[in-house]
Amino acid sequence: MTELCILFADIAESTTLFEKHGDEEARTAIASVLDVLLKEAEKHQGELVKTIGDEIMCVFPKANHALLAAVDMQNAVSGNFVLGNHPISIRVGFHFGVVIEEDGDVFGDAVNVAARMTGYAKKGQIITNSITFKTCLLPPFLSHRSLGKAKVKGKLMPVEIIEVLWQQDTSQVTRVTSALDIKVPTSKSQLQLELNGKKQIMTDQSPTKTIGRGDDCDIQVSMLMASRLHGDIQFGSGNFKYTDESTNGSWVKQNNNDPIRIHRDSMVLQGEGQITFGEPDFTNLDQLLQYKIIK
Repeated sequence: MTELCILFADIAESTTLFEKHGDEEARTAIASVLDVLLKEAEKHQGELVKTIGDEIMCVFPKANHALLAAVDMQNAVSGNFVLGNHPISIRVGFHFGVVIEEDGDVFGDAVNVAARMTGYAKKGQIITNSITFKTCLLPPFLSHRSLGKAKVKGKLMPVEIIEVLWQQDTSQVTRVTSALDIKVPTSKSQLQLELNGKKQIMTDQSPTKTIGRGDDCDIQVSMLMASRLHGDIQFGSGNFKYTDESTNGSWVKQNNNDPIRIHRDSMVLQGEGQITFGEPDFTNLDQLLQYKIIK
């Protein structure tokens, strides 16, 4: 076991590239961007662990190396890659911690947390957490802001999420209220989840439930179009929310209404309904996540 900083960088809204420009052009454009990301990582002692579709996973000896690499990645891609009339953007997340190295791969809680940080990032963002950020020396040309606290799998207490502001002009950055410790309303509601006959109950105190094809997900689905980490459900601000973090999106059918597609976005779960992953197939009951709010 050793301490490393794990960084994930992926193409934001890559599904749109495939939909608008076809597989060949989209793959070529994505490969070009990933090559640039790897070169920037290597400048800061980063090593490629693996490429996962539209995403690279790298490790660095220290968090500061990963931070500087993330900034250079954003600067290298922003405004420099366009497919048709679609600007290509990336999102980056990183976390420093103990990992297990085995057969050229790395495993452990730190890898999962790094993936979660990337999941919180929107296009053009660099996201880490206060634990990792405190080990970094921020250059004078960079600033940061807190995005509040969030529940992360494997952590008992909420983790403070930090965005590194790499843009020289921050006038276009959305303002975020900095009141981190505002007490949110409590709820006596429970969320009942059922997939393939297996039931789980979530409360306002439950940790985040991750969903996807990955072995480390709390709720595993085997749909071919589902992502390794497809999404998660967590309690916040008095509601249970489903957040999609996938390549192909999710469809939520709520209270017998028409299905709604969400992609890299969140939705409050109300009443009862079903969620399907990667494709709008509500006939495959074995892979249909059913939910119900219990008052």
